[in-house]
Amino acid sequence: MLLSFDAHPPGPLPGGFVRVSGEWSIREVSRPERNRSAVAAVTSDRHVAFPGICKARSGALLVCYREGCAHASGNPDDGRIMLVRSQDLGETWSEPELAYDDPAMDDRNAAIACMDDGTIVLIWDKYLHGKHHWAWLARSSDEGRTWSEPTKMTRQENVHTRSRALDLGNGKWLLPWADAAHDEKTATWFSLFHPMMNEFEEIQATPTGRREVADEVAVTRALSGDLVALIRSPSDPELWQIVSRNDGRTWSESRLSGIPSQFTPCDLITLTDGRLLCSFSFRERRNERLVVSRDHGQTWDVEDSVDVFAGTAEVGGDRSYPASVQLGDESIGTVLYETNEPPKGGHIYFVRTPLAALSPERRPALYQGDPNADPAILLWPESLQGNEAGFSFRFTGRFGKPPNRIGLVMRYSGPQDYTAFEFQMGSAPDRNAWPINHVRIVERKGAEERVLTEGAAKGEWYDDGNVHEIGARRDGDLWTFTLDGVEQLSAEGNPWQPCGIVVTRAAVVIYGAGGR
Repeated sequence: MLLSFDAHPPGPLPGGFVRVSGEWSIREVSRPERNRSAVAAVTSDRHVAFPGICKARSGALLVCYREGCAHASGNPDDGRIMLVRSQDLGETWSEPELAYDDPAMDDRNAAIACMDDGTIVLIWDKYLHGKHHWAWLARSSDEGRTWSEPTKMTRQENVHTRSRALDLGNGKWLLPWADAAHDEKTATWFSLFHPMMNEFEEIQATPTGRREVADEVAVTRALSGDLVALIRSPSDPELWQIVSRNDGRTWSESRLSGIPSQFTPCDLITLTDGRLLCSFSFRERRNERLVVSRDHGQTWDVEDSVDVFAGTAEVGGDRSYPASVQLGDESIGTVLYETNEPPKGGHIYFVRTPLAALSPERRPALYQGDPNADPAILLWPESLQGNEAGFSFRFTGRFGKPPNRIGLVMRYSGPQDYTAFEFQMGSAPDRNAWPINHVRIVERKGAEERVLTEGAAKGEWYDDGNVHEIGARRDGDLWTFTLDGVEQLSAEGNPWQPCGIVVTRAAVVIYGAGGR
């Protein structure tokens, strides 16, 4: 019997379901589909990364990116800023053009913007021998075909950029950057740039030494007039948020936004209808998504985020860095990268998302909303048990501290006495390690936990915001467990019988469950 929850009204659990722990209920949520519209704006046998995008006054799309030999070789002859353009809203793309190359430095972390008067502004930083060397700005009055001489936009030297400049509408531009040194002096900053005088002021946005809020930052102006900024964190699984009500001269205390992101920055724009749109990496550079705020950044609709691009597992972690622009009244365009080092190279992808996807249909589904439950257990009716069973799920993006798991309960005698097949999201010990997802069969009795068998998850990553399925089937005494139909582990368990769901430190949506 397969049970879908969309026939149940929001509220309590259906009859026969037993909540052991966690916050289980029926709630109206969306069921986002995978975006299949990606096209390669750039294909190269070199290392291509860190794209930015803007829409020029003529309607042309301009995409900047770094081209080099490695992610960060530190060699003086490695790293230059390239540009491609599209005259048909991303259907086709030009051959790459050189925007800037300092032969003595690695030029990187570029971002591009179209200011109110049509000026195209490029900002980037330079890197050499393990250190960044100032942030820089260049201007173009012919949509990126020629550029002014670069201008320093920081007095501090060891800094890095990522996000586009913002025209404040008062004759000044706001330029985001952060300290590159990870020490007690680190902070997030902005430069308040006066383009007519070619002068700037440095404004510190976060307290000195707060490393968790001292990283790449994106900023936009809400229709309320506030400036809203989101900051990548090297230690927290969410983006931090700060707000300014005086054109960036002072900033609020930072708070966690609820938007998931780890080890990669976001992008932030204001749509013409007033919604704020954040492009972000759902989990450890594995899935790019869009999330909106309908109240000028006070809250974010994390549960209904929209898929942009599911990462290619074979590429690994050198990918992501999404940036978006509104194409018109009907769609959003987003760029991101996936790459290897030469000679294999990689791609800058362009993905189109309908604006309608940001207002999805919501239908009832089973929802576990406590991201800190350890664990959250739900038992289902005997009518759903059988020799073949499973459920479909997706992670919402609200996570507690690792480990983050979801699993199928195979034996249950009590909240501290059960056996389960579990999928565990990878957790990296530091920002330079690439996490590996695991599957395991675990037996818990009291405070003790015994892993019966385990291994690396096969197939996709499964730890994105898309819908996946956990399954189990029995052949005699042998149970085989699957993720999206891909066999993961097998084990003998004659007294086992699929009987429920267990979730550890994650909020999830369950769309259907059943057995036969």
